[in-house]
Amino acid sequence: MYSPRFAAMILIFFATLICFVIALLLLILHKKSYMIEHDNITGLPAYRHFETDAKKLLKNAIPNEYMVLSLNADNFRIINDTYGILCGNEILKLLGHHFKSQCGKNEFVCRFYADNFVFLMKNMEFFWDIEERVYNMTNVDNIVKKYLPPKYQFTFSASIYRIENPLDDIESMIDKANLAQKLYKNRFATHRVIEYTSELKDSHNWNREITLSMEEAFENKEFEVFYQPKFKFEDETVIGAEALIRWNNPRKGFLSPARFIPLFEDNGFIEKIDKFVLNRVCLFLEEWNKTPESKSQPLTISFNLSRYNLYNPNLISDLKQISRSYDIGDNKIEVELTERIMIDNPSRLIKIMSEIKKAGFSVSVDDFGAGYSSLNLLKNMPADVIKLDKEFLSSQEENKNQKERIIITSVIEMAKKLNITTVAEGVETKDQCEMLKTSGCDIAQGFYYAKPMQEKLFKEFLGMKEKQSV
Repeated sequence: MYSPRFAAMILIFFATLICFVIALLLLILHKKSYMIEHDNITGLPAYRHFETDAKKLLKNAIPNEYMVLSLNADNFRIINDTYGILCGNEILKLLGHHFKSQCGKNEFVCRFYADNFVFLMKNMEFFWDIEERVYNMTNVDNIVKKYLPPKYQFTFSASIYRIENPLDDIESMIDKANLAQKLYKNRFATHRVIEYTSELKDSHNWNREITLSMEEAFENKEFEVFYQPKFKFEDETVIGAEALIRWNNPRKGFLSPARFIPLFEDNGFIEKIDKFVLNRVCLFLEEWNKTPESKSQPLTISFNLSRYNLYNPNLISDLKQISRSYDIGDNKIEVELTERIMIDNPSRLIKIMSEIKKAGFSVSVDDFGAGYSSLNLLKNMPADVIKLDKEFLSSQEENKNQKERIIITSVIEMAKKLNITTVAEGVETKDQCEMLKTSGCDIAQGFYYAKPMQEKLFKEFLGMKEKQSV
C-alpha cells in the first residue's frame, strides 16, 4: 500500500501531466487555427478570414463606398525560376508586411493566390487619386532590392472594381477586378490602374458570345463576303473591288468586321475566315471569267490577310492551293497587308511579300501612312499597290487640308517613281475626289462612289456599269 503522501504526489504528477497535455493541445489547436486563418508565407489573413471581415464591413456600407484592388507582381515566375522558390517566398513575405502597413482603418489585404494580392479599400471619387495611391503602394524597389539584381524594377499590374452592391459575393467582386486586369493587362503602361466597368463587362460578354458561337456560325454559313468597288480616277470605270467579311448574325443582323475580327485574330479563328474569303473571291472571279463582260473588263479583287497568317509556315502553299482550284482567267487577286504589320517584323514581312508575289498574287499595303512605315522601308518593299490611309482625308480645317494635300501629292509622286499604284480609300466627298484626281492618284474607293455590297448586288452593279459604258 502506498502512503498517503506518495499517493498525493502521484495525483499531483498526473494532474500536472494532464494540464501540460491540455496546454500543449490548446497550443497546437491555436497554431493550427492561426495557420488556417493566416497565409503561411506572408502571415496575412487567409482569404476566408479576409472574406469574413469584408462581409462584416460591407454589411452596412453604401454603394461605391469601397472598392476591391487587385495587384499582380509582374514577371514573378521568372524571379522564382531564376532565384528559387525560397527567395520568391521571402519577397512575398516582405510584400505582405508592406501592404499590411498601407491599409488604413477598415481596410484589409490578403494574398489571394500566388503573387496576387487583394485589398478591400476605401473608394476615391477621382480616378487619378486611386492611381496615385496605387503608385505609392507599389513603389517597393527599396523593400525587395536585397533579393534582386541592381536597378531591377519590381512592378505590378493593378485593377479595381468599385463595389456597386456591397451585399454581392466577395469572390465575385475580386473576379471582376481580376477580369479587368486579364483583359487589358498588356494594353496599359506599368502602374496604370485598370477599372472594371459596365462597358468592359459588355465587351467581355460579347467576346464570350462570339467565341462560343463562331464555329456554329461558320457551319450555318452566316459569314458573307461583301464587295466595295474600286474605280479608275481618269475615267471612273470599275477596275475591281475589295472583298470584306461580314457576319450575318440571326439575332443582331449584319456585323461589321470591327465587332469580331480583333477577337478572331486573338483566338486564331481568323485563319479560317481568311481562307473562306479567298475561296469566295476565287469563286466569284471564276464565275465572272465565264461572262462575256469579263473579256473587256478583267477585275482585280483584293482581300485582307491578317498578320496572324504571316506566322503560318504553310501560308504560301495554302494560298496557291486555293487559287489554283479555280479558273480565274485574266482576273487578278490582290493580297492586302496592313501597314501596321511593319512594326512587328519588317524583314519577315518583306520576305513573305516576295513569296506572295512569286505565287502569282499582287501585293497591297493597306493604311499606308498610318504611322509605322518609312520611306526607306517602302523602298525595300516589293509592293504593287499602296492604299493611302483614310485619315489623310479626315480633316475639315482649311490649313490642315493644305498639309494633307501636300503629303498626299508627295506620296503619290514618290509611288509613281517606284512604279507603285496608289489607291485612296475612304473617299466620301466630291472635293476629296477632285483633290485626289488632281494629285495624280490612280484608284478611288469610298462611299462617294459605292458602298460595300453583297455579291449578288456587286454582279448587278458590274452589269449595269458595263451596259452604261456600251
